[in-house]
Amino acid sequence: MALTDYLTFLLIALIATATPGPAVLLAVTNALTLGMRRTLIAILGNVTGIVLLAALSSIGLGALLHTSETVFQLVKWTGGLYLIYLGVRLWRSGLGRFPAEGVAVASRSPVNLFFQAFTVAVSNPKAIAFCTALFPQFVEPTAAMLPQFALLAATFGLLSFTFLFGYAFLASRSGGWLQNTDWSGRFNRITGGLFVGLGSLLLTAER
Repeated sequence: MALTDYLTFLLIALIATATPGPAVLLAVTNALTLGMRRTLIAILGNVTGIVLLAALSSIGLGALLHTSETVFQLVKWTGGLYLIYLGVRLWRSGLGRFPAEGVAVASRSPVNLFFQAFTVAVSNPKAIAFCTALFPQFVEPTAAMLPQFALLAATFGLLSFTFLFGYAFLASRSGGWLQNTDWSGRFNRITGGLFVGLGSLLLTAER
């Protein structure tokens, strides 16, 4: 994998994992109600689910990209348009609240906490679409698959863990700032603009 390709993936993954979503809301809720120790268990469950989605996406679609120019173009346009769509949604929202779709009250059992967060990750249509559209484009079919996947999955998993832990830690210290509509609106517009820009760059990428 070329360094420029990895840096592009790193930038997209950085923005994606920093953007609030169901996993962030779950981590924040757990931190406010159960404390950081149990929140870490849930965070590990979510990261495990994301890495599993990444593995299935990379292995399955990577082989197709090697044999089909049509599939390559389809994945490229799906990924680019999805990033633009997500950016427009973020830009227009400005609601000042984190989305709550698919997130239930956390159980106090460590096992249930882990699998609840795992289920939130693997059942979130946005996460599935993101992994399916993004990961295969950075896997070079002519090179060894395992090292490439290990690098991409480790990068995405580490960033996911870092930002989920960061949101949870801040929430455990001070929950009031999360409801600041001015801050959240600016954050949505900044990340939305970045997603639109990255999606446009992806659409112009060559094989």
